[in-house]
Amino acid sequence: MDRSRRAVLANVTASVAIVLVILSTILSVFVPVPAPGVISAVGLTVYFSLCWRRFSGAAWLTLSLCALLLTAELLVGVRPEALIEGMNRMGFLAAFLAVMGMLRVAASNDPEIRRAGEYLTGQPPGHRYIAMTFGGQFLGMLINFGGLAILLEMTRRAIDTQRGAVPETTLEWRLRRMTTATLRGFSLLPLWSPIGIGVNALLLAMPGLRYVDLIGGGLAGCALFIAWGWFLDRISSPRPKSPLAPRTPSGARPLLTLAVHVVLLLLTIAVISALTGASFQSALLIAIPIYSLFWSGWSLRHTVGPTRAARQMLATSFSSFPRAAAEIGVFASAGLLSVLVLEVLPADLIEHFLHQLGKPWLIIVMLNSALFLLAVIGVNPIISASVMATMTGQFDIVGLDDVPVALALAGAWAAVMGFAPAMTTVTFAGSLIDRPASTVGPLWNGPFCISAFVLWTTTIAAWVAFSA
Repeated sequence: MDRSRRAVLANVTASVAIVLVILSTILSVFVPVPAPGVISAVGLTVYFSLCWRRFSGAAWLTLSLCALLLTAELLVGVRPEALIEGMNRMGFLAAFLAVMGMLRVAASNDPEIRRAGEYLTGQPPGHRYIAMTFGGQFLGMLINFGGLAILLEMTRRAIDTQRGAVPETTLEWRLRRMTTATLRGFSLLPLWSPIGIGVNALLLAMPGLRYVDLIGGGLAGCALFIAWGWFLDRISSPRPKSPLAPRTPSGARPLLTLAVHVVLLLLTIAVISALTGASFQSALLIAIPIYSLFWSGWSLRHTVGPTRAARQMLATSFSSFPRAAAEIGVFASAGLLSVLVLEVLPADLIEHFLHQLGKPWLIIVMLNSALFLLAVIGVNPIISASVMATMTGQFDIVGLDDVPVALALAGAWAAVMGFAPAMTTVTFAGSLIDRPASTVGPLWNGPFCISAFVLWTTTIAAWVAFSA
């Protein structure tokens, strides 16, 4: 068998393995036995062994750490229930990312998505910051980094068309403002997005927590971050004497279509949860593939037909699973690490220290600071947030409930996403606009990220202090 055929066979096998992970994780919703978690672990082992050439440095780091901890704990004797819980979390996060890939394919094929991007980037200067912030959120929610790509590519094109007619310093400021607005909107997803990895990682780490417990505080946090970002944008941006007239947007219909899809997806999740009695997360895992099929069929019904469009979406998603190995590696390993690390750490000593501290608000400050600093040196927030949420969720600390801990970590995650050059969000945005990650993150977005982090941490710490 020649090399090309072996590569095709490896990709097909890897995709089959991920499909097995998805199906076994969905099966675990209805069959509460260890078998689905074990099947997921086997499927992921096959997948990673075939796709290791696609790993990023972060994936190598987290998966290697998983392997070392798992080997060490098996040698000294790991609790079976802890191992099963770790495999279940690992399988869920891998399956979640895979089905989100299906939603991304369905959304990317919808012409209305690109029209929505054109509408947002074509807003006049006075409205552009808010438009780009909300665009970064909702496009990012549905198509992840595809939303960033659409908005930032259109931003770069709009800037390029103005060269020669507008001073370069003014164009650089426009590029900076539109880029940071998009990044800030995209970074807010861990605070509230029901189909975002941030919210679901925290819900997974704190089984007693529900999405409805977080949504109020998460949306309030979004409002705070948006208002603070808008304020900083207004006071820091220069006012050109003769601004170039903006392009006239083609109409807001694409945004309405986008909003309808978000609402319909949430209704689908709610209906499935009500019919099956499944939790929010489990219903989410079932609803996304179903809605992706519907979206593909609906958006392309006049061109290729709904049935063929749905088949194309499934085929494209199946073939794209191996290309997501780096992302799946990081997030799946975070699920396992959140359990394994606690088996290694001296949990009794940590719990005793936190109790002796006697100041729940100070614990909030410590957790957020640790997450932020670890992200700066390259530790993905999903790992640190999962470990910290699991750890504090297991400790019975008077005055420190799960909700403020989860909201605090989500806000710190949102603040550092657009700051640390090691974050994929920052490096990806920099590559799209041809600027170094160090410029896009610390230089352009740093003042907002650091001040928003301090503002949010202070707010949650004060809430905990006064409610204790």
